[in-house]
Amino acid sequence: MDSKSVKKMIASALLYSFLFTLCPLLILGLPAYWLDRYFQTKPIIFLVAVFCAFIITNILLFKQFSRMNSRTSKTSSLPTQPEFK
Repeated sequence: MDSKSVKKMIASALLYSFLFTLCPLLILGLPAYWLDRYFQTKPIIFLVAVFCAFIITNILLFKQFSRMNSRTSKTSSLPTQPEFK
């Protein structure tokens, strides 16, 4: 792999991490905050939503990084270890 493709992969991983950390928090957190205010249960629903967003984020990141890991291992130009008999 050349340095440009490694930099591009790192940048895409960072962007993916940022977006898939922020998106579940916003998608679940904002309605949960509103529901907490509406039902006057502050902060129960919001905390449950943040916990769910945390679980969703970890699952998404694990899937993405395992895909990236398999992609890099396929295209890696490193020599394989010799087999000893």
